[in-house]
Amino acid sequence: MRRTIPRPHPAAAPSRLPALLLAATFLSAPALAQGSGPAASPTPPTVQAPAVQAPAAPAAMAPEAPMVAATLRVPTVGNAPALPAKASPEMRALDARARAGDTEAQMELAAALSSGTPPAPSDLKRAVFWYEQAAAAGDADACWALADLYRGDFGLSPDIGKVADWTRRAAELGHAEAMYDLGLLHMEGGGVDRDPAQAAAWFEQAADAGIARALFMLGALYEQGVDGAPDPASARGWYELAAASGDRTAAAALSTLDAGGSNVRLAAAPAGALPPMGAEPPAPPQKPKPTRTAKAPAKDKPLPVSQAGVKEIQTRLNALGFKAGTPDGKLDKRTAAAIRAFQKSRGLPQDGRASQALLASLKKGR
Repeated sequence: MRRTIPRPHPAAAPSRLPALLLAATFLSAPALAQGSGPAASPTPPTVQAPAVQAPAAPAAMAPEAPMVAATLRVPTVGNAPALPAKASPEMRALDARARAGDTEAQMELAAALSSGTPPAPSDLKRAVFWYEQAAAAGDADACWALADLYRGDFGLSPDIGKVADWTRRAAELGHAEAMYDLGLLHMEGGGVDRDPAQAAAWFEQAADAGIARALFMLGALYEQGVDGAPDPASARGWYELAAASGDRTAAAALSTLDAGGSNVRLAAAPAGALPPMGAEPPAPPQKPKPTRTAKAPAKDKPLPVSQAGVKEIQTRLNALGFKAGTPDGKLDKRTAAAIRAFQKSRGLPQDGRASQALLASLKKGR
């Protein structure tokens, strides 16, 4: 038997991991979108996840200590691959700056090399090299870009281990989207141990950083049971915050709870179903771990916005002269820096978070 837990609909909250989460099988997928689209179905979308006993959460519920730096080796700039003979003068200028150690130039060069449709294999290798240089300098966006490339959607061979390593590095460097992705990896067991406690910890950090869809995932995890036992009170609290941020899937989940139902149910495992990328479920812990006391989410924290809200924030920041980059609904370092610059100019706390309070200030122009 498999335990089935609710998941946001892809249109509302893209996980960015379609090629890796092979165990995910959507049982229903109504057309929902955070803050837009038709009214939500009373039955939220669900996905199957292998039924394993959830390990007890660490007492402090803190994400694991950084460990990626010791496991990844990055070539030196002296080994940089040469550009193609037909490279434009602009590309050669970027290459010169990148070889001089300019992280922004390394990022721009890597993005240009990997932007083909599809990119040439030789250009992908060059892009990986320059992203690795920027990542070694501590650029969180570079780490996240590498995780994206190793998913295999752009021509590289899929490598779930490298996806997990680079996602963790980006998350540890404060990348909000990577925190959410790392929560998904721990939830599914993709390249890391399946660990609901770690998933919840990273989802909480993602929500604090402004990823609204992480609130829904926390509701799903607590309803299933982070510590092995369902915690409906905490689940409701997270669903309520998600619904307040504009997540209609969370509103549907609350309707199910109000009707006395559950968003978590048991379903027969499909024949021949495989865990993610051939990974085996982790063995049960030899010693019992201490469980933490369940606690509903704090409601005095800044409420994040949906991806549509992030896109609006980016658009308004750009209009006010704060360079947030392309409005794509993704919380990258450029968006966070633009938010902090706006907050500084208005005498606001400089947290770089995409919150509803920030969006309200931007709408007022102050």
